[in-house]
Amino acid sequence: MPELPPSFRFARLIALFVSGLVMAAAPARAQPVVIEKPPERVRLQLKWQHQFQFAGYYAAVEQGYYREAGLEVELIEARPGVDVAEVVLSGEAEFGVGTSDLVLLRAKGEPVVVLATIFQHSPLILLAKRGAGVDDLHALHDKPVMIEPGSAELFAYFRNEGVDPSTLRIEHHTFDVADLLSGRIAAMSAYQTDEPYQLKQAGIDYLTFTPRAGGIDFYGDNLFTTEAQIRDHPERVKAFRAASLRGWDYALAHPDEMIRLILRDYPGRKDAGHLRFEAEQTIQLMHPALIETGHMNAGRWQHMVNTYLELGMIAEPVPLDELLYDASDSPDLRWVYWSLGALAVLALALLGWLLPLLRLNAQLRLAKEAADRGNSAKSRYLAFISHEIRTPLNGIVGVVQLLRSEGLTEAQRELVRLIEQCAENLLKLINGLLDQAQIESGRLRVEITPLPVRAFVGDVCELFAAPAKMKGLSLRHDIGDAVPATVLTDGLRLRQVISNLLSNAVKFTERGGVELHVIAQGDRLFFRVSDTGIGLTAEQAAKLFSPYSQADDSIVRRYGGTGLGLSISRDLARLLGGDITVERRTAGTTFIVEITAPAAPSDGVV
Repeated sequence: MPELPPSFRFARLIALFVSGLVMAAAPARAQPVVIEKPPERVRLQLKWQHQFQFAGYYAAVEQGYYREAGLEVELIEARPGVDVAEVVLSGEAEFGVGTSDLVLLRAKGEPVVVLATIFQHSPLILLAKRGAGVDDLHALHDKPVMIEPGSAELFAYFRNEGVDPSTLRIEHHTFDVADLLSGRIAAMSAYQTDEPYQLKQAGIDYLTFTPRAGGIDFYGDNLFTTEAQIRDHPERVKAFRAASLRGWDYALAHPDEMIRLILRDYPGRKDAGHLRFEAEQTIQLMHPALIETGHMNAGRWQHMVNTYLELGMIAEPVPLDELLYDASDSPDLRWVYWSLGALAVLALALLGWLLPLLRLNAQLRLAKEAADRGNSAKSRYLAFISHEIRTPLNGIVGVVQLLRSEGLTEAQRELVRLIEQCAENLLKLINGLLDQAQIESGRLRVEITPLPVRAFVGDVCELFAAPAKMKGLSLRHDIGDAVPATVLTDGLRLRQVISNLLSNAVKFTERGGVELHVIAQGDRLFFRVSDTGIGLTAEQAAKLFSPYSQADDSIVRRYGGTGLGLSISRDLARLLGGDITVERRTAGTTFIVEITAPAAPSDGVV
C-alpha cells in the first residue's frame, strides 16, 4: 500500500483524537432499570369552585391519565380572595390555573411560566342590568362596580375605551348576582360561561360588555407553574401537562359524562342545567374541532404584551421565551460543546490547509442563507397577516356568540348562523396558514408520548358524531386485534390528521356513512378513513395533496375550503414517520394514514 502524504496522516490523527474526546465525554449508555416507585404527589390550584370550567382536570383524575403519568394530583378548590399565582409562587401548590395577569406578574419579575392555554378566548365579561342607566362603559365611571382580582384585561378594556380605571368605584366582589339585580352595584365582572345562566333563569334582561368587542382578545384559564418546578422537575412538569391536556380532550368529547361526574364527585352550587350551559359555552371558547387543546400562539401572546404596553400597564416588553413553556425535548448537549471547543483549537493549526474548503463552504452557506431568508420572510409574512386578521375576527366571533344568547327571531338567527359559519371558515384558513408556515420553516416538532389507541379513536370519532347524525350518516370505527393498547406517537398531531380526514368525509358524503378502520403491521399503524361520498377522478387525486388546491372549482363553490387541510395532514403524517395515500372506489374514497407507532412498553418506561 502506498504511503499517505503527511497532511493526510496528520488529519487522520486529528480525527482519531477528536473521536476519542467525544467518546470520553459522552455519557455511557446503561440498560434501563425499572424501579417501582409510588406516584409523585402534586397540587393544582384551581381558579374557582368546582364546576365544568375544570372538567379536563377531573377527567384526567377519573380516567387515570395522571396515574399513568406517575402522579397523584390534588385539585384545590379556590375561594373568594384567593390569589392563585401567590399560592403557586409560595409553593403551596405546584401548578395553577391563571388569567392574563400572568403577563403582568412576569413583567414584575415573578418566575411564572405558562404551560398551556385552555380557553382560546377569555370568558371574562362585564354584566349590567338593562334599563339601569348603563348603556356603555363610559356610564360606569362614577358608579359602583364589582371587579374580581385577576381582571387586568377588563381594566385594559376600560383604558382602550377612554375610561380611566382609577375613576371607577370598585366594590368588594361578592360573586352574587343578587347585588346586580337589587341595584346595589351597576355592573359586575363575570364569566360568559356562568352568571348569564342565572340571569336568564330569573328572566332578567341584561347587557354584556366583552373586551373582545374592543379588540382585546386574550387567552383564558392558562395552566401555569414556576421556573423552579421546570428546572427541578422537568419530567414531572412535562407529564402533568400532557396528562391534563388528555383530560381536556376526553372532557370535551364526553360533556354529559363529565356533568354526571361533577354532580357526583365535585358537587357545588350548580345543577345539571347550569353545568350543561357552562359546557356549551366552554366548547365555544375552546374550539376543539378547529384548535388542538392547549395550543398557544406566540403572536397572540405578543398581542397581549403589546396591549399592556400601549395602555401603560407594563413598562418593558416581556420576553416570550421566559413566559411560555417549551414543550419540545431539549437534550443536554454540553459534552458536544466541549468536544467542539477542542476541535476548534486543533483546527487553528490546519487553517492554512483548509482555507480553500472554507471559501467554498462560505459560498454555499451564502446561497443557502439567501434561500432561507426568502422562506423565513414568507413565513413571517404569513404569520403577521394571520395574526392581524385573527384579532378583529375574534372580536366578531365574540359578538356573534353573545348574539346567539339573545332573544332573536328565526330570520335573525339564520343571519347570525351565516356570520358564524363565515368566521369559522376564516379561522380555519388562518390556522392552516400558520401550520403551513411552521412546516415550511421547519419549526414544527413532534412530541412522542404514550397514546391509548382505543380511547383516542373513540374520542376523535365522538367529535364528528353530531354532524354525521344531522346528515343522516352512519359513523363507525373498529380496531384490529393486532393493534397495541398503547403506542408511542404524537397524539396531538395524529388527532389533527385524523380529524381533518373525518371532517372531509362527513362534509363530502350526502348519504351512506363514514368508517374508520385501524390495523397494525409491526411498528406501523394504519388508519383507513372510508366514505360513500362524491369520490375522485384520477386527475383530481393527482393534485389532492398540493397546497391551496381543491379537487375542482365546483368543490370550492359547493363545500368551501382552502385546500390546505390535506397538504398539512400529509406533512404531519410524514413527520410521524409515515404518509397518506388515497384509494379511489366506485362510490366514495378511502384515505390511508400510515405512521410509525411502536407499542409502548408495558412498564411505562420509554
